[in-house]
Amino acid sequence: MDRQAGKRGTSLTRSNSVGGPLQSLDLSQRPSHGVSTTSLPNSLQEVSNALGQKRPNPLPVSVPYISPLVLRKELESLLENEGDQVIYTHKFLSQHPIIFWNLVWYFRRLDLPSNLPGIILTSAHCNNGVQLPHTSLSQDSKQVYVQLLWDNINLHQEPGEPLYLSWRTLLEKKGLLAPTDHQETRALLNSIVRSIQTNDVYSPINLLLREVKRHPNLKRQRSIYREILFLSLVALGRENIDIEAFDREYRVAFDELSPEQVKALSRMDRPPSNSVQWCLKCFGAPII
Repeated sequence: MDRQAGKRGTSLTRSNSVGGPLQSLDLSQRPSHGVSTTSLPNSLQEVSNALGQKRPNPLPVSVPYISPLVLRKELESLLENEGDQVIYTHKFLSQHPIIFWNLVWYFRRLDLPSNLPGIILTSAHCNNGVQLPHTSLSQDSKQVYVQLLWDNINLHQEPGEPLYLSWRTLLEKKGLLAPTDHQETRALLNSIVRSIQTNDVYSPINLLLREVKRHPNLKRQRSIYREILFLSLVALGRENIDIEAFDREYRVAFDELSPEQVKALSRMDRPPSNSVQWCLKCFGAPII
């Protein structure tokens, strides 16, 4: 596999020096407020107001997901009917929550700057029913961290954590773990990451295929493709993974599987379709 990848000149990682066995992630500094753009869990941390009173966590918000095309039409209609100023006021969040939260999600997913989070900070929803006056949307927005939640425990009932979450969990406990703690999981994670660093996707597929065969009656909701890709993005860094190269190598590795191996897999484990690949090109690597 390495020899074939070398012939094609394909490298999955933009830097082979990144990563390592459960190496600490280089997380950028985050502000003290976090707002989840999905229903649960809510990640707004408890803070104190000017009187020193703790503000309780607001109730979770759940809105339908709408496509970019529908969102554009809805936003254009809103601006035409209510004027441009509506998107700078608290009414945008309270009266048009579907448009508002979908815009927040898309701006974060595309990694684009936005003043929308500033509306969240002063909203009645986040302040025990009291609408606070706006000071500066641009400044307030810097106090809100929007985190995309890819695995919602209330929607995804598959046993066990996704691999990328297991990696993060073990990183947090790294100094507290005995050599034998979570040994099997750590070995699996490190093996997959090392393989990706050497442009080997076939070995990780085989490792996870063995796990699938160990639990043949388990209804999976996370594909092998997703597990390997998300772990690679988290362990090695989003900026260091070439998604197009990863997809090519995944397809080559999948084609090398035997008919018996393919039969043991699910349809969702197949390489991404052309339409999915184009979406990744437009949106970029997932922000996890």
